[in-house]
Amino acid sequence: MGARHPQETIAQLGADKIYFTLAARHLIRQGLAKSPGDAIRYMEENNSDVDAIIEQLIQSKQISVPVEEELEKVDEDTST
Repeated sequence: MGARHPQETIAQLGADKIYFTLAARHLIRQGLAKSPGDAIRYMEENNSDVDAIIEQLIQSKQISVPVEEELEKVDEDTST
């Protein structure tokens, strides 16, 4: 299989160019690809859902925020 232009892969996956680039970067950081070209080939061969990769990226960057009940409990503990 020969190399394809990245625009063809973006069109095949129905992805936005910016999200495609972010997804490729995420695959490299996760160790699934070693270079941008490898990431493009990975997404092309696996017909990857770019939105799912972006969702994984967002989840990896999120931090857990305490729920209000936990905050109230902490406030009660510190006020006594």
